[in-house]
Formats: sequence, structure tokens, C-alpha cells
Amino acid sequence: MASNRPDPGDFLQQAQRMLRELFSDQPGDDQPWAEATRSAREPSAEEQRENLTFALATRAVEALEDLALNVAAIRQRLERTGAQTEVRPPEESGSTD
Repeated sequence: MASNRPDPGDFLQQAQRMLRELFSDQPGDDQPWAEATRSAREPSAEEQRENLTFALATRAVEALEDLALNVAAIRQRLERTGAQTEVRPPEESGSTD
């Protein structure tokens, strides 16, 4: 059964790419929070805000991945149910005329 809906995987890849671009201007390591966790000083308010923003964005992507998996599972069930319905002959009502 063909569908013209976008693939959930494409959506997740785009969301991850956008997050990488958002945080790509961070100096140093691939993980923006790495410097704050290594140093003994208290992170500044700006660093804390950036860390929280990154953590929230990561959680959002994880939630979208879970949602995409659930949608895919539901779609598979509907396709199987639809295929079974098409194969089965219509049930007779049991009336004798």
C-alpha cells in the first residue's frame, strides 16, 4: 500500500541535523557540556542555559524517535489488518431465506 506521507526517519534526520547546526558554533569538543563538567568552577548562567537547551532538544529528538517508532508500528498493524480484511470473504449474516 503506497503512501505519500513523509517517512518518519527523514523527519528525525532533519531534526538531528538542525540540532547539530544549532550547536555547531560551540568551541571545543563535540559535546557542548564537556567543558563545564571538566572544570571545577561553577558554570555561568549562559553556559547553564545552553546546557539545558541542549538537554531539552536532545530529549525532544528522543521523544520524536519514540513517536516515529509507534507510528510505524501502528501503520504496520493497520496494513496487516487491511490485508487480512481484503483476503477474507465477507461474513454471512446467518439469515435463511
